[in-house]
Amino acid sequence: MSVPERMRAVLLKDFGDRDNLYIGETDVPKIKDDEILIKVHAFGVNRVDIVQRKGQCPSPLNVTDVIGLEAAGEIVDVGEQAKDKWKIDDKVMVLVTNGGYAEYVAVHMDCTMRIPEGISVVDAAGIPEAFLTAFQGLRVIGNIKRNDLVLIHAGASGVGTAGIQIAKFFGAKIATTAGSNEKVAYCKKLGADKGINYTHGPWTNTLLEFARSLNKDGYDIIYDNIGKDYVQANQDVLGVDSRWIVHSHLSGPEADKLSFATLLKKRITLCGTVLRARSINYKTNLIRQFEDEIMNGFVDGRLKVIVDKTWPMEQIAEAHKYMENNLTMGKLVVTIIHNK
Repeated sequence: MSVPERMRAVLLKDFGDRDNLYIGETDVPKIKDDEILIKVHAFGVNRVDIVQRKGQCPSPLNVTDVIGLEAAGEIVDVGEQAKDKWKIDDKVMVLVTNGGYAEYVAVHMDCTMRIPEGISVVDAAGIPEAFLTAFQGLRVIGNIKRNDLVLIHAGASGVGTAGIQIAKFFGAKIATTAGSNEKVAYCKKLGADKGINYTHGPWTNTLLEFARSLNKDGYDIIYDNIGKDYVQANQDVLGVDSRWIVHSHLSGPEADKLSFATLLKKRITLCGTVLRARSINYKTNLIRQFEDEIMNGFVDGRLKVIVDKTWPMEQIAEAHKYMENNLTMGKLVVTIIHNK
């Protein structure tokens, strides 16, 4: 398959507002022996992309400055080490450190997953970052199991909708917070047993009542991307021997209400985690466990990619605006139509 030397990509004039995004030309990546080259047909938009666009989350060293953590498409070139595993024309979805917002992206051969049967390339673009992030937090770190009681904040987000489904997949009971009645209803449709509209005021007592109705002293797992504003409430609703997993801090990075006395009394395990900065070896093992344990869920219907909206690449700024306005219910996906 012929691969051009140049490609279109979403580039930045400078860090800052979404108007600084534009479609420009750059070199097609040159792959290493352990990499493959993907012709991208769709890519997912994630909140960290906005943070990076603003200059608050710089690109890791020795990787492209093109934004984007996930993409889906077809293989057009294969490095020597990767030829035993992948071949040209294989349909795949990929987890990358950067570079997804482009017509072509290079990816390590073990950070690549075959698109499940019956899943479109658009839906596939919404799987790697959201589902692997949620799986990492709830299963690998949180060790979720049947009848656990789980609280997932921002349940209508891309990671939230993935997390609700993963928790249900493993037989847990699920409560979630979201910012509107419409979002709460959607979370329940996905499998949440209890939903809270946080704009209606404090929710601690309501969620504790729900826990007690299940003969629980509190929540076994909290999957938290809010941070500062929920520090006190999270401690109030966590049960004994619980896991508090923080994967972002949208309301602020500092926790002035953290009580070590509460952590000790309830034997709470507090863990912070990210996915992007992990090593290739870690991501390889995570993907292998994900494929072994839950990938079949996309085939038999127990797991579904929730794509809220799609845009063509030329409207990437509109996708960022939609996410910044907190309108999201599921994943935002951008499609690419390649020039002949």
